[in-house]
Amino acid sequence: MDELLGEFISETQETLEALAGVVVAWEADPSDRDRLDAIFRFFHTVKGSCGFLNLPRFERLSHAAEDVLSDVRADRRTADPATVSAVLAVMDRIGELAEAVASGASLANEDDDMLIAALRAVDAPPVVETPVAAAAPQRRENAAGGMRTIRLPLTLIDQLMNGVSDMVLARNELSRKLRERTSDPELDSAFERLSACVADMRDVISKTRMQRVDRLFAAVPRMVRDLCRDLGKRIELDMEGGDVEMDREMVEMVVDPLTHIVRNSIDHGIETPAERVQAGKPEAGLLRLVARQSGNQIVIEISDDGRGIDTARLVRKALESGAITADVAARMTEEERLDLIFHPGLSTAREVSAISGRGVGMDIVRANVERIGGVIAIDNRPGQGLSIILRVPLTLTIIPGLIVRAGGQQFAIPRAAIVEILHENNEMLSITRVGGACIATIRNIRHAMIELEDVLGLPRAEMHGPRTIMVVRSSSGIPFAMAVGSVDNHEELVIRPASPVVMMAGVYAGMTLPDNGRPMLLLDAAGLANAAGLSLAADNGGLAAPDHDRQAEAGPEMIRALRFRELGGEERLLRLSLVERVEDIDAARFGMSAGRAFVRVDDRLLWVANGHHRFDTDRVTALRLRDGDREICYPVGRVIDIVEMPTVPDMRLSDGPISGVTVIDGIHLEILDPFVLFAAMPHDPVRDDAPPRCVLAEGDDPWAREMLAPLLQQAGYDVVIGLPEDAPLRPDDVVVSVGSGATDCLPQSHPVVRLRSAPRPSGVNDPTIYRYDSAALMAAIETIRKDRAA
Repeated sequence: MDELLGEFISETQETLEALAGVVVAWEADPSDRDRLDAIFRFFHTVKGSCGFLNLPRFERLSHAAEDVLSDVRADRRTADPATVSAVLAVMDRIGELAEAVASGASLANEDDDMLIAALRAVDAPPVVETPVAAAAPQRRENAAGGMRTIRLPLTLIDQLMNGVSDMVLARNELSRKLRERTSDPELDSAFERLSACVADMRDVISKTRMQRVDRLFAAVPRMVRDLCRDLGKRIELDMEGGDVEMDREMVEMVVDPLTHIVRNSIDHGIETPAERVQAGKPEAGLLRLVARQSGNQIVIEISDDGRGIDTARLVRKALESGAITADVAARMTEEERLDLIFHPGLSTAREVSAISGRGVGMDIVRANVERIGGVIAIDNRPGQGLSIILRVPLTLTIIPGLIVRAGGQQFAIPRAAIVEILHENNEMLSITRVGGACIATIRNIRHAMIELEDVLGLPRAEMHGPRTIMVVRSSSGIPFAMAVGSVDNHEELVIRPASPVVMMAGVYAGMTLPDNGRPMLLLDAAGLANAAGLSLAADNGGLAAPDHDRQAEAGPEMIRALRFRELGGEERLLRLSLVERVEDIDAARFGMSAGRAFVRVDDRLLWVANGHHRFDTDRVTALRLRDGDREICYPVGRVIDIVEMPTVPDMRLSDGPISGVTVIDGIHLEILDPFVLFAAMPHDPVRDDAPPRCVLAEGDDPWAREMLAPLLQQAGYDVVIGLPEDAPLRPDDVVVSVGSGATDCLPQSHPVVRLRSAPRPSGVNDPTIYRYDSAALMAAIETIRKDRAA
């Protein structure tokens, strides 16, 4: 019985999440019978299960709601706002009861009678017969749900994921051992098969942790409805990307920031109907939530067409509160003014409401997003609207990070927390000590600075080169400088919880297992700042302020770029935003095929942009570049620094991969043109969502199975071996025959591509194709496909 009760509670809670949006959509369109039926079925199912499980309160509430919905289905009552509110209130109470049963807590039942009375209100409006206009087709939520499933404890899924992570680390260790031995082709082949199996298992088990973003969006329609009723506003809600999947833990971590942003948008972003009409806008505001996957990130955009953020008012608030000085305010750019929204306690709201205040708590929102390796950005359009973009990792268990060395030990830090990396001998950097505090001045901008060894209580290891200075973004958004021995690597990190004793130190966010299999601690930027006692709201109001007037206001717009040395010795620049990662790759992984250089990384092949595939060293430094969809590799001699370069070169070029030349630190440097790099790379064959199907008529022919089938599969076709016996051919099937009588049973109207074994045709009118003439074979298949499609 306990197992049945637990399953009932779980199913009830999951269905309630999905139904909240369904009820709101039904209120907007009472004629939608499908949504009404879905809601009715939920209460009917709950009522039926309660008698067997002895849950009288569930039964009483669901029975009352079922009666009301039955009247609505029979046109004896209308789905007016009061009725919908009463139904939603009963759903809330059932959710509270389910939570109480699951946790073993008690819940007072005094309010049950009041909820039931609201449902059965005798003064419900009478039915008004009105013609129902034809509704435009729209997506309908299926509360019952798209396949058969089973329930598994989350702990079991976590154990599987941990086991696979251990397998990956063991595979990496075995790979290193094999590289130290004399090459054995048979052993290498067996290891490659093992690696492929482990990678496939990792991907499959990772998918068990994934959940649709629909779950993240589920509570938004109800929240928008309730807040609109409270505030007297009209808002149209548009949500896209609910089918995008992300890690279940990531969904839970993003719920609070998303809820806060949506409430801010409704309360202080979108105007009242009267204000909107006066501003020349429609009475109803628009709130859009869009989710999409971009590489290994999930991008969630929350946008509205409200009043936007008044940055001038934000600056005045900051001046009044003493957060900044008048001198700092006078030098601030528009971007820095907008960034004040993340300063603790600042808001443009004229009064603090019980619902939200744009700016109140936004520092916490950014801290929560960055804590999981994400970033938050704002696109402000004063008077027209605001967009807030969240970029979070696809999964919480794997994040991009940097491996740094301090005190002879290695530590990891999320890449999202790093703004810039320099060496201490860089001419743009100067380090001074003022009153016992260390100050790093980078391009005339002062940053509080810490030494990582000092914060962690580690001895300073002897260095044979300059120390590395990292500009780190803290939870408050104000960057600080951190000195480390070196940056050793840049890779995807497997994140796991650290022990409570370690976490109590306050400077770690967990532990990670990099590719070398040696556990290391993940640094927490905010914890390091707190442990070092940094006053990020110091003499300049908590902002990294310039010593002199900004040259950027009068000079060219600057962007960050990676300065590196080519294998041939030339120093060049490349826009930093295109560099996915920098890593050292085994030279044996590079190769050449059909005049194109490639490299094998992460069990897949990437094109090499500059054509290099033979090297004098065992390890090669390589840039992994991504244009959003594709990834390519660019081997280099050495990465030198991250610098600022103008968006427009000092001298423009339009020939080859060099877009121009600019002067950095008195040295003229060529700028690589990423457009030319990616345009020169071969494109993968474009495949339809449903690939075309080729049927090989002679399924028992060895040549058809071993030679023809792989050729067609590599060309992107779905191959069926032998004519299907249990189902007729599809109209768009292309049948390929090697010459026997297997196709005699087909209708004469169904075209067949016939192959012959002899190089020459048997006569002038021979329609067959030589079976090793792949170009003619592919052309014939495409011609048949196009003719059938027409």
